[in-house]
Amino acid sequence: MTQPAQHLPDEDDEAAGDGGVVATGDRLFDAYAEAMEASEAPLLGHLVLYSIFDGRVTPDRLEKWFKDLDLDLQALPGGLRADAAFEKVTGPAGVRRVYPLDDPTADPRPKSRRKADAISRQATLMVRHVRRDRREIVRHIVREVRDEDATSLSYDSKLGEAIFRFDTSAQSDPGAGALGVAPDNGAIAKLPEAEQGVVRDMLGEITTAFQYRRTFYSGDRLRALVRDYVEDLGGIKVRPTGGVYFVHRQHAATLAALRTLVARFGEGSHFVRIPIPDQDEMREMIITAFTTQTRDELNQLAIEVAAARREGASDQAVQKLYRRFRDVQKLTVEHSELLSTSLDDTKTALDLVKLQLGALLATSDDEDDDE
Repeated sequence: MTQPAQHLPDEDDEAAGDGGVVATGDRLFDAYAEAMEASEAPLLGHLVLYSIFDGRVTPDRLEKWFKDLDLDLQALPGGLRADAAFEKVTGPAGVRRVYPLDDPTADPRPKSRRKADAISRQATLMVRHVRRDRREIVRHIVREVRDEDATSLSYDSKLGEAIFRFDTSAQSDPGAGALGVAPDNGAIAKLPEAEQGVVRDMLGEITTAFQYRRTFYSGDRLRALVRDYVEDLGGIKVRPTGGVYFVHRQHAATLAALRTLVARFGEGSHFVRIPIPDQDEMREMIITAFTTQTRDELNQLAIEVAAARREGASDQAVQKLYRRFRDVQKLTVEHSELLSTSLDDTKTALDLVKLQLGALLATSDDEDDDE
């Protein structure tokens, strides 16, 4: 499970303002940006890179920062739900412990694969789902023992339980409720003393992790927030897997605000803007990246349109596909103007998908007439 960063800002700390937690590499990019501005070289836009980790960002603090930086409040993520925090902490990627049976207090991460392979008997403490209804979610702490020499697995099915009880009062917020973590003392007492401590530590970690998750946004939520904001600015994926975007110079002020915002998330989180000069080579790189990105989106859209025709999709599903097409079409027009170029290949792909959508819409209309 992802752990909070070691240094986290206090409630009144603004995380050193703009750049207080920026890495040395980021300062080099800053110096490059200042040199670009000083030379008054024509600017095409910025490459944007970011890395975001867990911090102590509450919904209230994030909203305040958005207002201070004049960022779009519509981009704020939803509130934090207690039931979602419980699901995260006790889910597949949540709290668990793995340890060798001959030394339960040993470092669970061997320094080499050979040492890891040499551990023939090890135990795993995990959380397993039992049931869920409108009143509560019940999960058990299970101990799995792997014995390679005997080629066997064995289980203790309940060393404790984690229960989330919903607040069913009329005034409660969605997903509100309380966590209860209870050890099964009888089952734990049957384990070796060293293991008993590991089990109780894990039960305590569930409580601690739950309180953290219900109070602060995770790094994943904050990362998604920044990614969506950059993409809403018309960000072009320069790297197919994401994480590096080109954003046109008209959004320079917003990028500066996002940089300040991310600096406040906590140690390790940073947002870097690399100025790109308006030169033919740079322009060609961005056009190629946009064409590749758009072609991939249109290919996927074409596949989904074909599937919708084949399966007789609902009007709502058809309209959703059409809205996605219009978004791509709008972005293509905008980037054609901003980059002062004709994106002919992209427009050809747009025309093909438009024809498919037209046939799908016509089919939907015919079915309505038949009814």
